[in-house]
Amino acid sequence: MIKIGIIDDEKHCTETLFIHLSGLDEVEIGFITNDSTQAQFLIEKHQPQIIFLDIEMPSLNGFEVLEQLETIPCKVVFTTAYNQYAIKALKMNALDYLLKPVTANDLEEAIRKFKANEMQVSKEQVVKVHQFVNGKVSDTLALSTQQGLIFIKIENISYLEADGSYTLIVMSDKSKHLASKPLSNFEDILQGNPLFFRAQKSFIVNLKNIRQYIRGEGGDIIMEDGKNIALSRNKKQEFMALFHKV
Repeated sequence: MIKIGIIDDEKHCTETLFIHLSGLDEVEIGFITNDSTQAQFLIEKHQPQIIFLDIEMPSLNGFEVLEQLETIPCKVVFTTAYNQYAIKALKMNALDYLLKPVTANDLEEAIRKFKANEMQVSKEQVVKVHQFVNGKVSDTLALSTQQGLIFIKIENISYLEADGSYTLIVMSDKSKHLASKPLSNFEDILQGNPLFFRAQKSFIVNLKNIRQYIRGEGGDIIMEDGKNIALSRNKKQEFMALFHKV
């Protein structure tokens, strides 16, 4: 059986999670609490394998609950009402989350990911997300791999290339990482960052890593590693406006 803990200050939310989770095979509810100050005690007492943890709570928010723990002894699924800032931070750090209202299908998928060992969480991730949500912008991206997590500096990304439902991330030092997220996910994460530009549907480029632009209908961008990226015709004017010509 998979032991579950539920932490949410709203009673109707814990009741919804309880009803949906109780209907799943191999699931046992270890504890439920609406008081985040009791969370550390309950986690240590019941030793759940997964906790469903609300982000916005009085007294202690979800990040503060986890920061109380010396190590995080279980998998964590954050539950949150839609907040673009918080969602961007969660995506950036490869953390699992569910948007409220949570459905039975959402929970079934969360249990599937747990069984497949696809959930990742560490104290470092929690601290970074907490800093981000508090307005301290994170400069690090956590990439989930089969071996665990790889932390990379966003400014060191040269370009990102769509590869079906995956994204190939090429670094300035020419190292490469394949992330199991679509390019649109990274476009959302990098939105507002002046270093990055969506050159076409399959590429996002770091403007500081462009070596050359070759004129044409849309033109071609040549990256520092020699990669040739065709610039979308409808992006040409926007692209050219980013640079001062001498």
